[in-house]
Amino acid sequence: MSFPEVIEQSNQVLQALVDAGERVLGYIYPHPPHEIFIAHGLKPSLVRTNPTVVGAYEASLQTFSCSLTRNLFSQRTSSSFPLLAGIVFSGNTCDALQNVGDVWRKRFPEDKVLRLTYPVGDAGESSIDFLAMEIKSLSDDLETLYGVPFSESAFKQAAQLLHEIRDVLQLLYSVRLLYPPLISYHTLSNLVGEYLTAPTEDVSERLKGRWMEVAEKLDTNQTNKVDQLRESLLNKDLSGFDSTIESTSLRIAVIGGMIEPSTFSGLVDDIHGITDSTLVFDMLSFGFKTVFTPPVNIDGDPYKESARSILGAHSEPTQEGLPKRVEFLKDVIARLSIQGLIVCEQSFCDPDEFESPSLEKAAEEVGVPTVKLPLDSELSDRARIEGRIQTFLETIDAN
Repeated sequence: MSFPEVIEQSNQVLQALVDAGERVLGYIYPHPPHEIFIAHGLKPSLVRTNPTVVGAYEASLQTFSCSLTRNLFSQRTSSSFPLLAGIVFSGNTCDALQNVGDVWRKRFPEDKVLRLTYPVGDAGESSIDFLAMEIKSLSDDLETLYGVPFSESAFKQAAQLLHEIRDVLQLLYSVRLLYPPLISYHTLSNLVGEYLTAPTEDVSERLKGRWMEVAEKLDTNQTNKVDQLRESLLNKDLSGFDSTIESTSLRIAVIGGMIEPSTFSGLVDDIHGITDSTLVFDMLSFGFKTVFTPPVNIDGDPYKESARSILGAHSEPTQEGLPKRVEFLKDVIARLSIQGLIVCEQSFCDPDEFESPSLEKAAEEVGVPTVKLPLDSELSDRARIEGRIQTFLETIDAN
């Protein structure tokens, strides 16, 4: 399925939810408090970029706006935006995301625009307390806007649902890393896309069905190894993982910011040299980093436990903690037999562009070649990007 087809399918799912009387709350940043949204009777959905909409510089936007925010704004100005009951922008992440929310509120006063401000760094319990207060404030705003108070029972059900969805996706990511022929990256990226569109019971059941199909092909030792890798990735520590991975195929990983796995999967599908076993891992914000979010503890304060869960995920280029991200990347490359790294940058994204040189250097230090790809939301330079990827693969193969 190409990325335009993913967008079309996502819009159909959202339309069906709206037709069924559901309120869909869009979010931009990859770590929203899904469970809190659902506890207010809302269905959370990632607001996707659309490759068929040109994200031009528009009079209302600052010139430094990144390609992602320009694409989203262009969708709204051209009336091609999905049916949403509201949209949550992030604060304390980057200038473009924060400022476009203010511009949006001014330009489209009829839209329900909300903000969730994240802590910049990891200050332990202080950061958790700060984010918990921000989530509680957002929860109060949701009750005021939609007239639906926070439901503790709905929160607990949502926490269980999100845990089931992420748990299966984490297992499938681990299978892809260890035994890539058992599930293609194309299939995995589409499953992640379903979760991002709307975390529903239907999605959970489809994921469980897919996992059962894969699990039947694993023996006991392989299943144990998948479980071990999943726990290691979730805990951000691969030191205890038995890193023996046998493979005769080239093993490539991709890393980057707010890019969907479906976007990258569609980009590499037709490239000569990419087989079902080549792209074994993504470390993308809307892929691995979103999927490997720890479960919410339903026995504690819902706002504080939601904050703890969000901050327990792998950190973003918009947050402090680059040394930890670099060391984790080195560990992944060394222990998971990664032979090449593709570094993606969202065009005009300051966090991505500041971080990518450090990622390239980290890979170089452990002897793994890299290629850097500047991507905009429309993939306007697709032919050149595909050429660079193919040349990169051929260079690794030749060496």
